[in-house]
Amino acid sequence: MSLSNSEAFQRLVPAARAVNAALMVDRGSVHWVEDPMPGISFGLVLGDAHALLFMPAGDIAEPGWEQRLPERMESAHRYLKGFPARAR
Repeated sequence: MSLSNSEAFQRLVPAARAVNAALMVDRGSVHWVEDPMPGISFGLVLGDAHALLFMPAGDIAEPGWEQRLPERMESAHRYLKGFPARAR
């Protein structure tokens, strides 16, 4: 199963906000890909930390995604929290 970019964005945003209100999905970066593995490519932003990530189709578009997506978003949040703060 594939999702439109819009539908994927609509699933990603509430999952990100449930983890941390400051965790933002970059709408322009959300793209469904088929090769070499089906899934969604998307950007996440947490403060100064930005990352382009990939999520396999099973975690966002196949039965049971409602349980897996929050777990994956929590993992992405932990990853972004590990980035050092930008010097100001």
